[in-house]
Amino acid sequence: MEKPPDWRSENYAKAYETYDRTDFAQEFLRRNPEYRDQYAEAVDAAPLALSRLARHWGLVFRCGP
Repeated sequence: MEKPPDWRSENYAKAYETYDRTDFAQEFLRRNPEYRDQYAEAVDAAPLALSRLARHWGLVFRCGP
């Protein structure tokens, strides 16, 4: 398994220089195990479950293409 980058390194910090609030919010949710579990359950369930998940986490999901 690849060793994760050191969060204290200068290069690590530069990766986030262009992030705005939305980017940080998405990154938080991506790493949040509670959200990930809830999303996995909702995405396979009825559309209402996804709507509840979005409301709970304060999200707006884009409609399909």
